[in-house]
Amino acid sequence: MAEVPATEVPQAEKDELFCAYAAMILKDSELDITEDNLNTLIKAAGGSIDSFFPALFAKMCQGKDIESMLKFGGGGGGGGGGGAPAAVAAGGGG
Repeated sequence: MAEVPATEVPQAEKDELFCAYAAMILKDSELDITEDNLNTLIKAAGGSIDSFFPALFAKMCQGKDIESMLKFGGGGGGGGGGGAPAAVAAGGGG
């Protein structure tokens, strides 16, 4: 991830990051991802975001399997490339 000064990050991205991090903390703490809980964590962290965002984010998370979205690794990558085709032997034959 590129290093960017916080002052250069657009407010919409800050709002999204605050909500995403707060949601991860709530999930890890086995608490519900609600508008009130998101706002509480964001304010405790010294953040301020547009008032509609926590409600929107909480609604978006409702009914989703957040735990499976937060799992890292173990998915395996794409297979390695196959071997190069054998070169056809040049020569007279046949």
